[in-house]
Amino acid sequence: MPEELYKIHHLDARQINTLLPTPIVDVTVTSPPYFDLKDYGYDEQIGFGQTYEAYLTDLFTVFSNVYTCTKDTGTLWVIIDVFRKEGETITLPFDFANKIKEIGWKLQEIIIWGKDKTVPWAHKGQMRNSFEYILMFSKTQNYNFYLDRVRDYEALKKWWVKYPERYNPRGKTPEAIWHFDIPVQGSWGKGYIRHFCPLPEEMIAQILKLTTVEGDVVLDPFSGTGAVLSKADNMKRKFIGTELNPEYIQMFENYLEKTGIEKRNEYELGESNLLPQNEFERLILELRALKYARLFYQKLRDSKIDEISLIFVELTDQAPQKSHSLVVVRYTILFKKPDNNADVLTALEKMIKKAPLSKFGVEPQFVFINSPAEFSERLIDKNLKVYTNKVTHAFKKALNINEIGELANGEVILSEIIVDLNEKDYE
Repeated sequence: MPEELYKIHHLDARQINTLLPTPIVDVTVTSPPYFDLKDYGYDEQIGFGQTYEAYLTDLFTVFSNVYTCTKDTGTLWVIIDVFRKEGETITLPFDFANKIKEIGWKLQEIIIWGKDKTVPWAHKGQMRNSFEYILMFSKTQNYNFYLDRVRDYEALKKWWVKYPERYNPRGKTPEAIWHFDIPVQGSWGKGYIRHFCPLPEEMIAQILKLTTVEGDVVLDPFSGTGAVLSKADNMKRKFIGTELNPEYIQMFENYLEKTGIEKRNEYELGESNLLPQNEFERLILELRALKYARLFYQKLRDSKIDEISLIFVELTDQAPQKSHSLVVVRYTILFKKPDNNADVLTALEKMIKKAPLSKFGVEPQFVFINSPAEFSERLIDKNLKVYTNKVTHAFKKALNINEIGELANGEVILSEIIVDLNEKDYE
């Protein structure tokens, strides 16, 4: 595609098919003009001065054309709200969703955008309106949705330390209620924003992270001052927009020229700091692997099977074979007495099929050793840490292989995994 395509075009959104006749768009993020609320100063404009039916018909035309230019893996995100007319609430988001369903758009998500710094409408007999709907549609069932990119791993607080099995290693799944303040305008704001309801750039970034990768194409048929498109450019996505107001187009171009490099640098810096999430994922898996050993050891003892002397825990690089498994962990077990392997293996096979062990995402490999000398031989040159049968989120001490016979009662879990967490640090 020619590079001159990737800009805001002075064009009516209903004519976007003349600009994009083929499917090249990965995601469309837009907020249609309000119905009969704001006069944008153009003849035959969408929204102001129309009947409700004509308004929906025009939106149908716009999003039919958007459908045509969207890839099969693409999505459509529409920020839209209910409104009051003649003493009743008109459920525009749902009327709109039903209307464009006829085109082929499939409604996948309904997200509530809780916004604060705004101009909410309020009327007698109703509450203050401080939210809008974000509707996410797909063209097919095979749509791009990169959920791991927006998981929150910093909000888990202390609970993941002792209960790592309860949390996704990639972090907390985002809820369908989003809290983003709209940008402050006028004397309280920064930059160029002068629009009836500008979208928060953090919210736009979240949508783009969910649905695109660098180099993908982002469309906004109602570009306004270009909040969606500027964020797409910041995040190394290509952008295409249409807008009828030349003042808005000029405002966008000036803003991009003045801030584009700075915003792009901010994005690149943020991308370079993604490693901590990968480290968190690894830590959760390590905590699970250690706690798994502690639990099956204790459960065996509770079942009057007190045959295990020591357990060496190591994560492998093998791919799990079971669909629910996240990691393959090898547990090398030293028995107190020879030839008691069969009873322990039978008990373990029953335990790992039931909760809580079945909930850990651990695919265990058990290696049974009867000889202390053979067990020690396997651990030569390993940087060992000792964990107890009570605590596996903090190692008790480091261990030299020559000291393996001097371990105290309860010091049963050995590993090269180094975990030393204090719960109080995460409260």
